[in-house]
Amino acid sequence: MGKGKPLVSIIVPTYNERENLPILVERISKALNGKYSYEIIVVDDNSPDKTWEVALELASKGYPVRLLRRPGKLGLGTAVLDGLKKASGEYIVVMDADLQHPPEVLPKLVEKALSENADIVVASRYMPGGGVEGWSFIRKLVSKTATLIAKIVLPQARKTSDPMSGFFLFRKDIVENVSLNPLGYKILLEILVKARYRRVVDVPYVFHRRLHGESKLGVKEIWRYIKHVLRLSEYRPLKFAVVGASGVLVNEGVLFLGLTLGLGKALSGLLSIEASIISNFILNDIWTFRSRRKGSMLWRLIKYHFSVALGAVIMYSVYFTLAVILGFNPYISMLIGIVLGFIANYLLSEIIVWR
Repeated sequence: MGKGKPLVSIIVPTYNERENLPILVERISKALNGKYSYEIIVVDDNSPDKTWEVALELASKGYPVRLLRRPGKLGLGTAVLDGLKKASGEYIVVMDADLQHPPEVLPKLVEKALSENADIVVASRYMPGGGVEGWSFIRKLVSKTATLIAKIVLPQARKTSDPMSGFFLFRKDIVENVSLNPLGYKILLEILVKARYRRVVDVPYVFHRRLHGESKLGVKEIWRYIKHVLRLSEYRPLKFAVVGASGVLVNEGVLFLGLTLGLGKALSGLLSIEASIISNFILNDIWTFRSRRKGSMLWRLIKYHFSVALGAVIMYSVYFTLAVILGFNPYISMLIGIVLGFIANYLLSEIIVWR
C-alpha cells in the first residue's frame, strides 16, 4: 500500500475466525495489490479463539491490517459502525471473514464505483452471474423470503437485486452526519434507507461455502432482522394492518345503521364500503403515511379509491382461481387472497397515493 490515505477501507467483523483470517488477508492482497490502495480493518469481538492475535501477527508481517478489539460479542452491525470510525478510505467495503464473500470480487466493486460514479455497489447473489453454493432448500427459502419482505416494506430496498447482501461498497461521505442504528446484521438495509446517495449498482458474485468455523445465522438473528425492517419502515405495515382492522368495524357499523334506518341491503352495503374506505384513508393519511403526504388531500383520496379497488380485484381473483377453478379449500383460498390483497393494497397505496 502506498503512502497517504488508502482509496478503500475494508471492514471485516470477526468472531472466532482465527483459521479464516490469514487466508482472507492473503487473497485480498493478491486481488488488490498494484490495483487500488487499501487497508483492512479487523473488528474483533474479543474472540475466544484469539482471532485478534492473528490480526496483530498479520500486521507485523507488513499486511495493511488495523485491529479494533472490542470487549465482547457486540454484533456485526455495530462492528461495521465502529470500523467506519477508524476507516480512512474514500470508499468503504463491508465483507465477512468466513470466505463466503470471495475477495477476488473486490476489484470489480471498486472499478464499478469509479467507472459508473456509483455511491453504493452491491455484490449480488440474485442477478445474472450470481448465485449461492451449497445452500439447502430451507436456507434459500429464508433468504428469498427475507429479500421479498425488504422489497415490499422498504422502497429503497428495490434499488438493488440483493438488499440482504453482506458484501458491498459505499462512499464514506454518504453516511457522514447520518444516524445509523442497525439492529442485527443487515447493515446494508440501514444504509439504503438512511444514507444520502444517488446511484446504486450491482455486481454479481457467487456466495461460497464456509471453509472453517460455524455460521452466525440463527433464529435470534432472523427475529432481529424482522424488527429491523419494521423499525426502518416506521412500522407502516403494522399501522396499515391496524387501520384495515378498524375499517372492518366501520364497515359493519355503517351497514348496521343503514339496515336499521331501512335503506336496504344494496344501498347500505355501498355506504358501508365507502365509509370504511374513507375512514381507512384518513387514518392512513394522518398516521401510517404521515411523512409522505404530497399534493391535495382530495387527490390522494381519489387515488386511494383506485388502489384499494385494484387490491380487491387481486384478492377476489386469487380466491376465484384457487377455490372455483382449481377446487382448493375455499377458506384457505380466501385467506391466501386476503394476504395477497393486503400486500397489493399496501404496495399500491405506497406507490400511488403516498409515494
